[in-house]
Amino acid sequence: MNTYDHLVCVDEDAKELVVFRVGADGKRTLFTRVTLPQVEGWSAELQDLAKALGENLLIDSPVIRRILMCET
Repeated sequence: MNTYDHLVCVDEDAKELVVFRVGADGKRTLFTRVTLPQVEGWSAELQDLAKALGENLLIDSPVIRRILMCET
C-alpha cells in the first residue's frame, strides 16, 4: 500500500489552507485547497471547515485506515 503523510499549510495572501500528500520520497502532491471563512472568530463556518477537514484527512490516511481495519 502506498503510504504518505499530510502537510497542512496556510497561504496567508490567498487566505487558504493548502493540504498536500507527502510521499516517503518527500514528493508533495496537492490534496486540496480550502478558502478560509471571512468571518472573525470561531464561527459556524469555521467549525464546519474544521470538521470536514479533519474527516477528510482521517479518511484519506492509508495508515489510519489500516489501523482501524485491524482494530475492529
